[in-house]
Amino acid sequence: MNYLKGFEGPTIKSPEVRREISKPEPGKEEEKPTPITVSEKEVFELEAFLMDLTEMPEFSHPTFSVDQNGELISHSAYSLSYDEENEQAYWVSYKLTADMLNGGIKRGNNFREDPTVSTSSASPLDYRLSGYDRGHLAPAGDFTYSKTAMDESFYMSNMSPQLPGFNRGIWKKLEDQVRYWAQANEQIFVVTGPVIKENSLTLGQNKVAVPEYFYKVILDIHPPEYKAIAFLMKNEKSNRPLLDFAITVDSLERFAGLDFFPMLPDSLEKRLEKSNNHEIWFE
Repeated sequence: MNYLKGFEGPTIKSPEVRREISKPEPGKEEEKPTPITVSEKEVFELEAFLMDLTEMPEFSHPTFSVDQNGELISHSAYSLSYDEENEQAYWVSYKLTADMLNGGIKRGNNFREDPTVSTSSASPLDYRLSGYDRGHLAPAGDFTYSKTAMDESFYMSNMSPQLPGFNRGIWKKLEDQVRYWAQANEQIFVVTGPVIKENSLTLGQNKVAVPEYFYKVILDIHPPEYKAIAFLMKNEKSNRPLLDFAITVDSLERFAGLDFFPMLPDSLEKRLEKSNNHEIWFE
């Protein structure tokens, strides 16, 4: 199941509360928000290693830190782990480059079942008259470079119930910001998914669970600076700035029960996941 037993999500009302779920363990000092940079020697050693590593399709796949399993589905532009019980993805991951955003493929709207899910995915009819949008996890706007990728982005395995004010508001704002970061940083890796509360509302015949929260993790490992940022948003309308929703990757891992980018070298992974220097993304 894609939920935590005894789930009590953090109420993110202000930057102070947002930082509260990222605070250090008792007895440990909070790390100062400094950019993660590496020496010339480290760059030389890391560049070749990371170049090969990031070409592996599974590089951006999270692993579960709790007892969960999903069916791994690989499409041409993104991968996902399908949660049959809740009829949506545990997570969706993909690489996004500046070149990918130069395509001219127009948005399609052919929402349909994913034929590659062995247990059958949710159906568009599950959302009918529900009051919820069929919200993209991997947004169609990231796949304008390929008709195949655009079409695949409308598989129901890539959809999750989102309130219209959320999907068309703050969530869209975050998706636009991610595309800007892909252009500014040349290449990023993105992982997105829902966090589902126990005994949540369900939609349609297939009982598609309505998530309480949505998260997005973005990784930039273009040298010489390496950085990562995570966002956790409640499934509701909001007019607050994106930075209010930024948290450390480490805190999101504990909250969502996932390990993000486990293939990174341990020392780099730990520094990235604990970094709370979110402002550098918005400079």
